Amino acid sequence: MMNKRNESIRTQLLGPLLILLVLQAVVIAGLVLFGGVSIKLKNNEIHILSENTESTKLGLEKETIHHWIVMFNNSDFITDGIQQVLDSEKRRPKDISADYALNRKIVEKVMEKSIEMLHLSQATGVFMVLNGPAAKNSPVEMKAGFYVRNSNSGGYLKDNSSLLMERGLPSIAEKYDIPLDSFWELGFQEDEDNKGFSFYKKPYLMAVQNQAAHDDAMKFAYLSPPFRLSPRDMQVVTYSIPIILDDGTVVGVCGLEINLNQLEQILGEDQTNGSFEECWLLGIRNKGTKTIVPVAYSGYLYNQYFNDSQRISYEDNEEENISELTSSEGTRWYASIRSLDVYGNNGPFEAEEWVLAGIARQKDLLSFYNAIRRMLLGSMAVPLVFSLLGAFVIGKIMTEPIRRLVMELREKSGSRGLSLNRVHIREIDELTETIEQLNRDVERASSKISSILEHANVLIGVFEYEEEADRVFCSRSLFEMLGWGHMEEPYCYIKTVKFKKYMEKTFTGIKIKGERILQCLEGPQGTRWVEFILDGSKKGTILGVCSDVTADVEEKEKLERERNYDLLTDIYNRRAFREQVVAAMKRQKEKVSALVMWDLDNLKYINDTYGHDEGDRYIVLFAGCLKMFSERGGIVARYSGDEFVTFLEADEKDEIRKRIQEFMKHIQKFSLNTVGGYQFPIRVSGGLSWFPDDAEDFDTLFNHADFAMYMVKHSVKGIVKEFDFNEYTHNSYMLAGSEEFNRMLDKKEVRFAFQPIATRQGKIYGYELLMRPDFANMKGISEVLNLARAQAKLPQMEALTWFSGLKAVMTQAMAGQLGSDEKLFINSIASVCLTEAELEELEENYGELLHRIVIELTEGEPASHDFMHRKIDMARQWKGQVAVDDFGTGYNSEAILLRMRPDIIKVDTNLVKRIHEDPNRQIILKSLLDFANQNNITVLAEGVEIPEELEFLMNCGVSLFQGYYIARPQMEIRPLDPYIVKRMQEFSGKT
Repeated sequence: MMNKRNESIRTQLLGPLLILLVLQAVVIAGLVLFGGVSIKLKNNEIHILSENTESTKLGLEKETIHHWIVMFNNSDFITDGIQQVLDSEKRRPKDISADYALNRKIVEKVMEKSIEMLHLSQATGVFMVLNGPAAKNSPVEMKAGFYVRNSNSGGYLKDNSSLLMERGLPSIAEKYDIPLDSFWELGFQEDEDNKGFSFYKKPYLMAVQNQAAHDDAMKFAYLSPPFRLSPRDMQVVTYSIPIILDDGTVVGVCGLEINLNQLEQILGEDQTNGSFEECWLLGIRNKGTKTIVPVAYSGYLYNQYFNDSQRISYEDNEEENISELTSSEGTRWYASIRSLDVYGNNGPFEAEEWVLAGIARQKDLLSFYNAIRRMLLGSMAVPLVFSLLGAFVIGKIMTEPIRRLVMELREKSGSRGLSLNRVHIREIDELTETIEQLNRDVERASSKISSILEHANVLIGVFEYEEEADRVFCSRSLFEMLGWGHMEEPYCYIKTVKFKKYMEKTFTGIKIKGERILQCLEGPQGTRWVEFILDGSKKGTILGVCSDVTADVEEKEKLERERNYDLLTDIYNRRAFREQVVAAMKRQKEKVSALVMWDLDNLKYINDTYGHDEGDRYIVLFAGCLKMFSERGGIVARYSGDEFVTFLEADEKDEIRKRIQEFMKHIQKFSLNTVGGYQFPIRVSGGLSWFPDDAEDFDTLFNHADFAMYMVKHSVKGIVKEFDFNEYTHNSYMLAGSEEFNRMLDKKEVRFAFQPIATRQGKIYGYELLMRPDFANMKGISEVLNLARAQAKLPQMEALTWFSGLKAVMTQAMAGQLGSDEKLFINSIASVCLTEAELEELEENYGELLHRIVIELTEGEPASHDFMHRKIDMARQWKGQVAVDDFGTGYNSEAILLRMRPDIIKVDTNLVKRIHEDPNRQIILKSLLDFANQNNITVLAEGVEIPEELEFLMNCGVSLFQGYYIARPQMEIRPLDPYIVKRMQEFSGKT
């Protein structure tokens, strides 16, 4: 018995395994040839061609079609630009077909963004064709528009040096500095055979015939076959879409071009190196046919075999999932053909398919497969028999004891304290002992894990169900979680029939939330949610895991509510409001709606005086009043801290106006009772815009209501004002210039001009630093300050004035243009002041200039006493000076002179103008000079524009002078004109 037990499995296997190892290579050959590997190898070679073709097709689509589609999906600037021109000219869409001047304005409107789209699209050309005359004396059939070609596609040159004008007005080309091509023409004129004009005609006529809507433009996009714009021009392919205005009028076509050279270059870049040579063919076929008309190609094999072919026909090999064709000299080819995603389903041009074919010679493609097949067929016959016999004998000898062990394991599977019989083979008996030890370890581990989970309050239950077994493994926690009873042991096995009954009874009314499968269970402790996960990755076995996710589900439901509702007021937040209103706008038919923005007038005062808790109570009180609208079908939301919005719907506008009037009376009944006993009545201002009269989309409707509310907040508070388009147009710079203004603040860069201030002897006393923003949508610094005031960004403007102004001074000083004693007059906003950190930075960077500073309190803002004294202290600390700017206007009056005690008074331009002819102005100036002499204040006259004014002011005793007659503001510091200096000295000598 002991001898048998000590026999090694290695001894019994050594001889047979040596033979088996020798024959192993032969067996592999047989398996390859007769096990389907050979066929898979061949299919794999063919599949490589298909994959390469698919990859090339995706690359081509990404570079061209898909990229263009993305561009056109974002090209609303064309229709918006046309509509803007029509609105500004008060014209109708049909006027485009007859008015060449209107067409020229449209082209000018969209040209710049069209060129930008050309650079971004990597196409070689961009065009727009309008259904109207090109010029006053042009032929009737010649259409207006433009066609610009880019010789540097993929690059971006700001000076348009890479562009050529193929079609369009010379004035447009001159405006954008685009040279005319040698094939240039004024407009688009049909040729004799009409082939070179189908890129415009087809999408245009199809859109007109189908009465396409504005949003359906991409459905009528058309990819043209190759054509020449002019007889001697290069061949190009265009992607065109009709231009459809919001009212459904089709006014023309716009699109992008790519020439065949560029197209073949893209195909060439996608060449895939492998064990065979490929060539690519891009062509067109009629849907349902097997003939391709070539458009572009790549690869030297195509030149060699198919260069003269006008059409290429093929046949499908369905067994190998590939197409086959034969070249003219008899060579057989494989072809993988893929349709390009050019047109959508049910489109007007879907029958005209664009395809990409990857072509390879059959002998090249299957060269590796044929070599392997020849090698394997020559080495598989006789050795295969020996390998089969050897494997059978060895398997019979060695697998029997292992088989018996496996059967015993199956019979005792799941038993606690597993004990197995020995087979008297050392290695197998050692394996048996190891299995028994592992079984004991698993039992201990299972007990530990169950104990840990129970003590950690993590309720997780598991089960394992096997189809062929008559019992199911279940954990104790599963029973307790699902209410099936109580177990003493950490786990057990129950009969499959009993397990199924438990499951059918427990899991009813399952709810699926996202990818989660949940079951709601009602018990003595209340409602519980159980999530269960099934894993069937192992065939014939299902592993189930159940976990208690009650807290998680309740938290998610809470988060879903918080996602849509404002936590403080329990009404919609801005995200939910937008969703609800957009849905309501889509549903609305034959009714009128209004979007009203509300702004609480007293909230900031309450927050600052009584604290934010009282402010929150004020917000909640007003939100409760707004629910009056929601009870009658309105949509109510809190949009920001003190801003609320409502969306009301009715049959007539007067009905909505009546509701708002009732609401304004309703809120008069409510007041906030503060802790101190003071009552704050609800005061609110509102702005209203009408849908669809004022706007047809949410963003525009919201902006118009916001604008109306803004005008109320800055005029008469406490009312609801309706949107006025004329008022909006007059103040549009506050919206149009916002982006430019914020960009200036972000970059912290702005230019400054220097205007000299002269003494009576014609010497430079100092320079006033005048901000010169480079804005397209705003005129003058006054509009900039208005926008800063509206956006509460006057502090940022103050900081920008100081830092950018002194930076400009340093630049002039380093250039040697600034002397060592001249004063620097800086306009400071009276209602704001620099922060302590900004003052430290200013002193650190520009400390050497601060003793020369003259702080001017600017016109247009009421002076803050605190800020005014801080600025006076700044000037005194720096040993600088303080000046009152624009004296005699706005908020700067005699009272501020008494409070400030300035060093300099700047007399306003309105007082200086024609003063030598106006006795009233002279009286005011005399009083001011008397006050200044008695208080040691220097008087500076600004706005001096003629010599008579200068001479009179000198005679009166004014000390300093500034104005266009002295010198205009310049971006660089320059000396005074000698002639002016001489005149000033002459006037001074007469005084």
